[in-house]
Amino acid sequence: MVVENIIIAGVSVLALALTVIGALAYRRMRERSLLVLTAAFAVFFVKGLALSAYLFLGVRDLTTLFLVVGGFDVLILALFYVFTLRR
Repeated sequence: MVVENIIIAGVSVLALALTVIGALAYRRMRERSLLVLTAAFAVFFVKGLALSAYLFLGVRDLTTLFLVVGGFDVLILALFYVFTLRR
């Protein structure tokens, strides 16, 4: 259980760092595609927070976990797709 928490925390920190980098890039370049990319990284960060909360609370309902994580994954993939189309 400890290993999972460390991995999720690391992924969340990386997603937060990429969100900040994306926001700074958008502020500098003012391209809408960078805003979409930043939103995708932000959703990835929120997904990490949700997974961390799930692991810390010790909830055992896997159906809810799969639905929430799957929803985040679909949203992240859609945002990445929009980002690639706008380039």
